[in-house]
Amino acid sequence: MRLQTRTLALAVFTAFAIAPSPTYAQAGAGKWEVEAHGGGMFTSTPSSGSAETLPVGASFSPGLGLSTRRESTWLFGDGSTLLNQVAAAFRSSSRITALDSVLGSAAASRENGGSFGFRLARRFGSRYAAEFGFDVTQTPLRFTSAATSGIEATRGSFVTVFNSVLTGPFNNLNVTATADVNEGSGHQILTTGVMTVDLITHGRLIPFVTGGGGVISNGGDSPSVTVVGNYAFSIVGVVPINETDRVTVRVVERDHSAVGVFGGGVRYAASPRWGLRFDVRATAGGGKVDTIVDAAPSAVNGTPPGAIFSLTAPSIQFSTVPTIPSSLGAPTISSLRTFTGSGSAVRTNVTGGVYFRF
Repeated sequence: MRLQTRTLALAVFTAFAIAPSPTYAQAGAGKWEVEAHGGGMFTSTPSSGSAETLPVGASFSPGLGLSTRRESTWLFGDGSTLLNQVAAAFRSSSRITALDSVLGSAAASRENGGSFGFRLARRFGSRYAAEFGFDVTQTPLRFTSAATSGIEATRGSFVTVFNSVLTGPFNNLNVTATADVNEGSGHQILTTGVMTVDLITHGRLIPFVTGGGGVISNGGDSPSVTVVGNYAFSIVGVVPINETDRVTVRVVERDHSAVGVFGGGVRYAASPRWGLRFDVRATAGGGKVDTIVDAAPSAVNGTPPGAIFSLTAPSIQFSTVPTIPSSLGAPTISSLRTFTGSGSAVRTNVTGGVYFRF
């Protein structure tokens, strides 16, 4: 009798020791899960796309059979070309570095940043679950280092080239250029619906894979920069000239884009009702970056009125007479798309969270 009791106790102990930990389905704690999580988003931005043709200024003659063009800006496109041609005609070694390389590229990219969100899942049996997710990522859109360098090169060379060209009968010369950068405050919201499949169904540590789709939405301000160049002087100390060249470069991304989602991770069941989850999910889609530019030239009409043009080919003209145009006197450019992005971004969201089952 004592031997039988010991044998029965040993059998019960052995069965309990080697029995697998309960699965979710076995635990009987309900089929719904809610999770809060946080982590980091690592993202890429597609740089491919197509550059658009920049406008060309209309030609006119200031007199003496010479020719110049009416430009909306000296900072890019045909305006930069005309200014450099005039500088060469003056035998100056200075040239303006045009913004063309910035305008013809994906001038910004997404930075990596933190993420947080929640998920609601409905389990089906011991292996499958349908899941809705909502994540907010602090991944602002920022100008690339190449774009920043190009903008600074344009700003600095504006001062250099006009100081070299405006010589001779030009008195009290003052040339300035500034670049005011708005970094923006961009973030992204990722809304997804996925299916998860557990790779094993026993034990506390459950690896799984997931796949599905969703929508990514962009929020906050996009980055922009306004470059303002100004030259002020007087013609032989009498006629005041004061012209301002203002250009704003903006980088924009589509408000909403469809994305695919795939990834995997592991859950640890601390009890039948709660546990920890760690996963890595990649989303592919969206992320196309476009570059847009505005240009708004302006002039101060001082007195006495007057005008002057260079005896070069091509020529450049400055004027405060309403009927005599300045070379910097074309209509404003508004929301000109200079680069249209293509391709897809890939974002990797690494998260850890706590889930509860009910």
